[in-house]
Amino acid sequence: MKLEFLALKLAMTARFREYLLGNRCMVYTDNNPLSHLATAKLGATEQRLAAQLAAFDFDLKYRSRKSKSKSNVNADALSRLHPPVAVGGLGSGTTIPSVLRRAMGVDLVAAATQCTMSMFPGHSPMELVSLQAADPVISEVLGFWKHRRYPGPEERRKLSRPGLVLLRQWKRLVERDGVLYRRVMRPDGKEEALQLVLPTILKPDVLTQLHQNHGHQGVERTLELVRQRCYWPGEAAEVANWCQRCERCQVAKDTRPPARGPMGHLLASCPNEIIAIDFTVLEPSSSGVENVLVITDIFSKYTVAVPTRDQRAETVARLLVTEWFCKFGVPARLHSDQGRNFESRLIHQLCALYGIVKSRTTPYHPAGNGQCERFNRTLHNLLRTLPSARKRDWAACLPQVVFCYNTTLHQTTGESPHFLMFGQEARLPVDFLLGSVPEPIEGEIHEWVLEHQTRLQVAFEGARERLRVAAKKRKEQNDLLVRDAPLTVGQLVYLRNFGVRGRHKISDLWSPVVFQVLRAPEEGGVVYAIAPADDLTQVRTVHRSLIKGRLGSEVLDEFEHRSDPEENPPPLEESSLHLEEEDVDLVRVVRVGVGSLRLTGQGRSQDHLGNIGPPLRTGVVQAETPVCVEREVRPGLVDHRDGDPVLGGWIV
Repeated sequence: MKLEFLALKLAMTARFREYLLGNRCMVYTDNNPLSHLATAKLGATEQRLAAQLAAFDFDLKYRSRKSKSKSNVNADALSRLHPPVAVGGLGSGTTIPSVLRRAMGVDLVAAATQCTMSMFPGHSPMELVSLQAADPVISEVLGFWKHRRYPGPEERRKLSRPGLVLLRQWKRLVERDGVLYRRVMRPDGKEEALQLVLPTILKPDVLTQLHQNHGHQGVERTLELVRQRCYWPGEAAEVANWCQRCERCQVAKDTRPPARGPMGHLLASCPNEIIAIDFTVLEPSSSGVENVLVITDIFSKYTVAVPTRDQRAETVARLLVTEWFCKFGVPARLHSDQGRNFESRLIHQLCALYGIVKSRTTPYHPAGNGQCERFNRTLHNLLRTLPSARKRDWAACLPQVVFCYNTTLHQTTGESPHFLMFGQEARLPVDFLLGSVPEPIEGEIHEWVLEHQTRLQVAFEGARERLRVAAKKRKEQNDLLVRDAPLTVGQLVYLRNFGVRGRHKISDLWSPVVFQVLRAPEEGGVVYAIAPADDLTQVRTVHRSLIKGRLGSEVLDEFEHRSDPEENPPPLEESSLHLEEEDVDLVRVVRVGVGSLRLTGQGRSQDHLGNIGPPLRTGVVQAETPVCVEREVRPGLVDHRDGDPVLGGWIV
């Protein structure tokens, strides 16, 4: 009954409301329970449906399915309509009656012709022939290919660099219906494939279809899609250039590996010179508090942790005065992140009143306040060790837990935070258990003070040296992984997108707003000043790891004008080089000299535009004259065995 009742509700309230509202009507149904709607016991769902039908004036009449004269044939026929037969599915021998033709009222021949037409724009073989003939690179080689004549030395000197690269594929070129293709072996080696020698004018369309319209795949996958279909000189470099400059990819994808700048340090020379503050949030305790204000001394590592009910600036100012200034004195510098409670006017007025220098981290970079962040992790681990019955009462246990931390030897300083802060170790309950007696004071008070100062000075010097060594070691380990691509003033960059709320699993990683670098740090610095490119007054200070350089979208010009000497070595004379193998791809080598070189087969052939060829096979390359040095090449592809004087360069 529910389905029929729902169908009745949709028909009257949604489909025919304008016709039925205010008019009395009759509803016929073959569902017997629905015909007793007025007297039936309705559930919650049915009552809501009946309430929506209360505005209509209608009667329900039951039609039995058994009697043909009273069957509900109208509704049954409409609910059992078969899907129309597609014209394309009719075989060539199918005869359609003339009555049906007139009833359909369509031209079946025209419809069938329309079904066979492609929905996507394409190029016929004749159009491809014209495009190849008009292409400035392909036409250079096409004239010789039509006459099946390989150009001589003088003719080769007149060819452009891409034309020379295409000419080296001479033995692989084939012609089908007047269209020039490149014949290659499939990766399995069982079948040959034909790659269309693509005209320059079609490169943007092909790359758009295989990258932007194909899920924005990476360089390798896009290049493989291109190589399955097309070939042109320098396709690897141009595909990489296209993918890297894709605007959508730059905003949506992360950099691999991510940018990483050199490590900086926050070092102090004595206690209470610099203190750092931060909040950490835990599970609500039995007393209702869940916030903990952490105050730590940068030099001694001595820490105070106070549970609070909120994170307001008034709370921070009050606890700084009562829990630190009144107990340990006023620090010279206060360091924090850019939280509103730490950067409020009240905190700045407090620092001005006591003569404290206020410093802060860059936004969204918690590593700038690393000591507080590291203590937060230690505090969480210590509280996690509480018995399960006491974890709800962690606020009451917090002073004891922090005392245990302060009286334990710190690995970096070599002393306990309590000793560096107060000049002596704290007496622990175990000292009473073992009957330990404090060291007696001998001599005058001033002698003890001098001895105490000497011991404390030695401890401070040792702690400073150990802090410096530990910081240097951390910096050396971190800087091994530095991937800080230098950014210059005026360069356009993207800023990490932190304005997304919710899960942001598929949100853009970078803000679509383009920023411009206004101020770059000196060598070793990581803090940049940037502003939106369309409004340079909104200056922001950010860490290097939160920005990445923007690559422009001017790709088409580089397809036609490529003048980089590293990617365009001078043409080589065929007469001066000999290769026993039939592979005519360029091979990148480590060393070239007068004499022979043996290919070890450990690498892959690679031309000067980055096209990866088949694996190298064992062979001997004989160079009658040294090859011109064009760039320093990557070792490992060719092994030199003869010990002759060598030069780096390219050979065929």
